[in-house]
Amino acid sequence: MKNTVSIFTVIAVSGLLAACAGRTKHAAPQSSVEAVETEGLAPYSEKDLAATANAACAEAQKNAVESVAGLFMGAQSRAEKSDILKQNLLKNPGLYIKKYKILSERREGDFYRVNIRAYVYLDKIAAVLRGLAIFETAKSGAAGALMLDEYFTTAASAYGDARKAFTEYLGRKTALIFLDTPALKNSGDENSFFEAARASGADLVLIGKAEAAPMGAAQGPQAGFYPARAKAELRIYEAGTRKLLLEISSQSNALDAAEEGAFRKALSSAGELLGQEAFSKADKFIRPATPLTLLVKGLKGIDAVGKLKAAVQRMEVNGAVLESYSEGEAVMLIYPARPDSQEFCSALLRTGVFNLELERVGQFEAVFSVIR
Repeated sequence: MKNTVSIFTVIAVSGLLAACAGRTKHAAPQSSVEAVETEGLAPYSEKDLAATANAACAEAQKNAVESVAGLFMGAQSRAEKSDILKQNLLKNPGLYIKKYKILSERREGDFYRVNIRAYVYLDKIAAVLRGLAIFETAKSGAAGALMLDEYFTTAASAYGDARKAFTEYLGRKTALIFLDTPALKNSGDENSFFEAARASGADLVLIGKAEAAPMGAAQGPQAGFYPARAKAELRIYEAGTRKLLLEISSQSNALDAAEEGAFRKALSSAGELLGQEAFSKADKFIRPATPLTLLVKGLKGIDAVGKLKAAVQRMEVNGAVLESYSEGEAVMLIYPARPDSQEFCSALLRTGVFNLELERVGQFEAVFSVIR
């Protein structure tokens, strides 16, 4: 019985190794290859050991490619674009792996686990993500998160007339874009909205209210029409610091054959006037954004890069994206909440994410190295 078990073990292990080794992919040489250790699980089948090994190795390769892709994508993008990722990069993960080595493999109940060290083409993955428009990029303009409650007298309006007029006006006149994410939609109060705005990558938080109410009968210039008046007010904050930057307001009148129509027209007009007021004072809150380029040398692998990116994104920044990583050097583009590069560098040192040494700092660049 012992001899039978030994023979079966030798045959099974040999079959699994041959199955995995035979599937090693070789892609065209790229300038940036990084070792990534991952694992893959597959249902265990005694009837088809080769298929078991094949599935586990394929899953490990997918996980290796996905972990690298995650460095160049924002959390929101990863959640919203997961299907695109699966249909492209993860469909043929071997195309993005130079080679891999099996570190360990074993059966675990109904599953088989394979651990591998994969040598992944970072440049190739980044190029595909850019082509699919899911690469996290530095923002050329400001991003805003808008919470604008609208009412017909005391009843909430679901039409969003003031919001639409306000955002469309500023969208035409400025580089400000307005975010629309599930997290923002599900925020029920100002505190949660601020948190959702920051997580969504907003530079600015805009919070306000617009109300429409009927005007007195004597104020209606024509019989058969409903006169309405709307007023709107808005506060604009820095997303990272919650610093109040600007307070604006507007009022508008409207007429319509239906009362609801008059309310909607008045709210829309008040929203556009609010946009005009904001645009006239845009220099108070929309400043040309030049990112701070952060270069960190001496990092050891993508786990260290991920740790650095996470630490920077937890700081008081309006945005932080990984631009590239090669041979231990990571380049990030940072939009600090306060435009002071030296203050940002001091704050990064205080995080204690690594034992860092500041090599040099300028207005738009900071260079660190990891001390061993």
